[in-house]
Amino acid sequence: MAGDKNLSYKVIDHVFQLAGIMSLIYLFSQVPAFLGQADTDIYPVLQKIMEEKACDPAKDLFVFEEPYLPDSLELLSMDPDVLLEPPAEPLGLEKPEAKIDFYAGLKSIKGRLKKGESPVAALKRHNIDRTTRNKIVKELKKAFNVRRCRTGEQFEIYLDSSDHFRALIWHKGAFDVYEVRADYLKPESFVLAKRPRILEKETIKSAGVISGDLIGSFTDFGLDPKLARKFSDIFASVIDFNTEAKLGDTFSLIYEKYSKDDVTVGYGRILAARYCSRTGRCLEAFYYDKLASGGYYTPDGRALGSMFLKSPLKVYRITSRFTSRRLHPILKVYRPHYGVDLAAPIGTPIMAAADGVVKFTGWQRGYGRIIILEHRNGFKTYYGHLHRFARGMRKGVKVHKKQIIGFVGRSGYATGPHLDYRVTKNGRFINPLRMKLMAGQDLSGKELTPYLSVVKRFHPLLQDPELQKTISVETEKIYSKPDWWIG
Repeated sequence: MAGDKNLSYKVIDHVFQLAGIMSLIYLFSQVPAFLGQADTDIYPVLQKIMEEKACDPAKDLFVFEEPYLPDSLELLSMDPDVLLEPPAEPLGLEKPEAKIDFYAGLKSIKGRLKKGESPVAALKRHNIDRTTRNKIVKELKKAFNVRRCRTGEQFEIYLDSSDHFRALIWHKGAFDVYEVRADYLKPESFVLAKRPRILEKETIKSAGVISGDLIGSFTDFGLDPKLARKFSDIFASVIDFNTEAKLGDTFSLIYEKYSKDDVTVGYGRILAARYCSRTGRCLEAFYYDKLASGGYYTPDGRALGSMFLKSPLKVYRITSRFTSRRLHPILKVYRPHYGVDLAAPIGTPIMAAADGVVKFTGWQRGYGRIIILEHRNGFKTYYGHLHRFARGMRKGVKVHKKQIIGFVGRSGYATGPHLDYRVTKNGRFINPLRMKLMAGQDLSGKELTPYLSVVKRFHPLLQDPELQKTISVETEKIYSKPDWWIG
């Protein structure tokens, strides 16, 4: 019935429009006669106007435009700071697009998790009713284990003028900020979203002179020691800064600095680096993201560093070496051990030894949880006895060197927490401790051209004698901690 009623109103509206048009036609037809210009035909003029306006009242009778309202799923995918955009204004009205701030007019309560307190208890402390508390925590459980919250975790509760709950923002970590918001269409239902961290990113060029060790020299010129360690890693395959750095050598680098409210929170990539000895020998490296596997290259595109890491763990103790005959610690029989056991505490991060693709993740008899990566030139690496896999590790996923792929454990046949690390070349096991660390893959062909554009941009800046220079400033949204984060 409602539809029929709307149709009737629409028809009546267009009838009045047609009546108005016919009246205009009649009036215009009388104008020439009234002015003594009876030979002037007004109908072609009116016809032309109607054609230009594409006016077809009869057709328009059956055009019904539905108002747009987003559903709750669409709201979840929107920018958390912007809830709704109103329907477009009619054509011809040039009006700036308005955006509704969900939090406008809401009052906020800021809090921190106390020692031994759970999220439920914290919400109760701030007078959130039981039903609402349970709904909020149900959503938070989708993002993290609410039983493992740490003392001091921050949160904000947002209430309307009637003290009804509207939203909660929970700061689980620097890059893990979650929002539970009352659904726009169903206020009794809640939706969960991960909020981005909005940071200011500065691309900066800095330079200095070696006055002692590398880290001390960086500090003397106001640079973070973390940047010095990263700078050292870039040139590690060609220079040992512990023994080869000399007084009077110079360095320069172009890097990304992230800040919030004028406070530095961390650093991004070093985009370009240069180190010159007093003798005039200069080393330069430029970062280039090749097929989502970034690395550093010389100005002519040769790879810096080796294809493989010396070890997939940063800290470890060798408890068993590569051998064709070893007494198994559990089975008490002699059998080959075509790998090395690297002892480390449970939960120690395991890095991919080289760029590659995940071939297998799962459980394999004595290995327990194991991940197998396939690399170029016929190499495969095996990582056994894991406690758990890193998030997102599954068959077919591309990984890059140094990316965290899992964590040390003692699954399968293991007497203690350690990593069983193995390498094969064309199907044959080789000793990981004695393998030649092949050079990385050089750039060539289509990859070289865009890389040379990077060199062309940064090379003159590295040579600029100015010690400190801001190259660019922009705002960036970061949803999770990047692999390249220095902080």
